Amino acid sequence: MSQIILHIGTPRTGTSTLQKHILPLAKNTFLLSKEAYKSSLNKTHRGSVHITIGNLKEKINEIRIEENKAEFLQLLMTCLLGTCREEPYPVCIDIAMNAISKMVKQAEGRTIFFSSEKLCDTSASLQGDSHHSKTDAIFGVHSLSHIYSETIKKKVNICLCLREPIKYLRSKYLRTVVQRHLTNSRQLSASEYIHKQTALETSNPGTSALTPAMHAEFMKQLQKHAFVKAFGFQELLASDDVFSLLGLHGEDKYAFRNFPKENKLPFAKQQEEAIEIEITKALQQYGFYDQIMKAQMFE
Repeated sequence: MSQIILHIGTPRTGTSTLQKHILPLAKNTFLLSKEAYKSSLNKTHRGSVHITIGNLKEKINEIRIEENKAEFLQLLMTCLLGTCREEPYPVCIDIAMNAISKMVKQAEGRTIFFSSEKLCDTSASLQGDSHHSKTDAIFGVHSLSHIYSETIKKKVNICLCLREPIKYLRSKYLRTVVQRHLTNSRQLSASEYIHKQTALETSNPGTSALTPAMHAEFMKQLQKHAFVKAFGFQELLASDDVFSLLGLHGEDKYAFRNFPKENKLPFAKQQEEAIEIEITKALQQYGFYDQIMKAQMFE
């Protein structure tokens, strides 16, 4: 039976470079990867508060995954909008289980590498909101891991990259600034962003942008349903064999530094440094700085 690896990013750790340039070079892996700069969700359901199931099940069953991997991934990720609720939709769980069974069958024993950084975001953490107002109330990785385990009767494997907490939160905040601009949402200062995310983390632990900044605590959450392989952002940047670092063996060796940087943000270094200071002060003010620093494992 195929081994499955869920690559969940985390966000702002070179995931776009991996998805655009490196993962497509895999020759012996059954690759299901989010396309860089494109949504993980099916466009019919993108941004909707209430899922319209429609012919979702039929569409997944009709897809020949080898020929339509991007569409299959989008449809499966859309199913998670119904499984990541406080009260999951049973029909979405059934669809996801059927999709996973089909995925394993078509992989024909090859390692399945499923890559989407959206698996460790909620709509609220992605938009910088202080509460869950849409369908998803947990990270998709937890739901997908549990559904996979129920379908295949064994634990899934998760690989993730973790970044120095303050630099991660700075980059995550700036990406949110761009995201909110694109959706015509009110802009947040770095301090207000941290305030909202501390409120979200306090009321709904493990569902905010702060969650991946608390390395050790996040890994403990993931280990409840999965085998976890984590590495640091600096380790990824210095790697001469990215596929081995990701847990994929039998692939050619590639150095991360030899590929273009992607998803760069239009902010000057001086702006970034000022934002890091503001984020640090806000974390201290709202009582999360010590917790984050204590949980840090990687640079």
